[in-house]
Amino acid sequence: MMRSLFAVLAGVSLITTAPMHAQSAQPFAMQLSALFTTIRAGTTTVSGAGAELQQRFSRVYASESFGALSLGVGAQFTVHTKVQDRLQIVGIFIEPRWVPAIGSGSIFPYLSARLAAQRMKGEFQFADDGSANGSAYGAGGGLALKLSRTTNLDAGVQLIRQQFGDIGVLTFKPFTTYTAKIGVSLGYPR
Repeated sequence: MMRSLFAVLAGVSLITTAPMHAQSAQPFAMQLSALFTTIRAGTTTVSGAGAELQQRFSRVYASESFGALSLGVGAQFTVHTKVQDRLQIVGIFIEPRWVPAIGSGSIFPYLSARLAAQRMKGEFQFADDGSANGSAYGAGGGLALKLSRTTNLDAGVQLIRQQFGDIGVLTFKPFTTYTAKIGVSLGYPR
């Protein structure tokens, strides 16, 4: 019992006395994440998976009372398949994040926003193939866990509003979906 209490107190003291950073102690970080999302095509929701690569600027703004603001710029790719229909979405995005000043050097909860320009390519069993441009915006949050001095595990979820143009006779009305991700970020320079 005393050992458990001592371990909890030691952990709390480490969390509350560590310096504040915008998820990475280094000024820059490269993040690679697996993505899980859905897309709405007509009345059908189609799940998909993919990846994103993101360059983060860790120290856009930081203060002891505010916390830290970082900015990510990146590219994403997802594939959505249902029976013999296949949608591929490629996009570029910007993603600001705010890490509140909680005083932790190992756990970083954050709020995020995203603005993206996207291109969707469709291959369909009963319609003409084609592509359309689109856009997306949304917000969410997540948690980054420090694994080492330069490496974090990052998991998050965002609610995203997406809109695409039509592909032939197929109409894609604006829809709201989610994007869940889990990945690793590597801070640099050391």
